[in-house]
Amino acid sequence: MNYTFESAMNRLDEISALLSENNITLDESLKLYEEGVRLLAFCNSKLQQAQIKINDINGNKLETE
Repeated sequence: MNYTFESAMNRLDEISALLSENNITLDESLKLYEEGVRLLAFCNSKLQQAQIKINDINGNKLETE
């Protein structure tokens, strides 16, 4: 599934809620945890990309001033 940053964060919230309910099996918990780890890596990557872009924009702005 293709996620945006926002949809991935929403899914992480859902996963967190499901895991805290304690009414799912161990196998289901492991699957959700694995999905959560992948989504967290995706979100971290998006944040790093955004930071690089912001730094680039700010660097270009400073060079033209």
